[in-house]
Amino acid sequence: MQKQTLFLFLSLILSSLSYAQVTESISDTAIVTTPDVDAEFAGGYDAFEKYLRSNVSVDIDFKKNKSLPKEQRVEGGRVIVRFVVEKDGSLTHLSLQEELPKCQPCNEEAIRVVVAMPKWTPAMKNGIPVRSIVRVPLMFSF
Repeated sequence: MQKQTLFLFLSLILSSLSYAQVTESISDTAIVTTPDVDAEFAGGYDAFEKYLRSNVSVDIDFKKNKSLPKEQRVEGGRVIVRFVVEKDGSLTHLSLQEELPKCQPCNEEAIRVVVAMPKWTPAMKNGIPVRSIVRVPLMFSF
């Protein structure tokens, strides 16, 4: 009787441990809103600014733009691109949080330049890389 009870007890313990080996948990896919360390462009802010300066360009014919009626002119301003920095530093779920209604080329260029970015350093929570949301404002002035 003791052997059967011991066998039953060990079986219950082993079966409960088999449920602990889940390959993906909610924390694997959760986006952390308050990381200990924010996600960062590889090389920091100065490298990010340099990347933007050398990669952002909008192809607009300014002479033609000036000759258009005011309501049809392309106007600059701020575009905010929102994306998720994954645990491996890749960027996903890109979208325009704010766009320029009078500058579609600006909106397209903002997305293009973010898609072309190298991997970021991911955010950290308790020393572990986590997913986080980043919002990048880009100013377009002519």
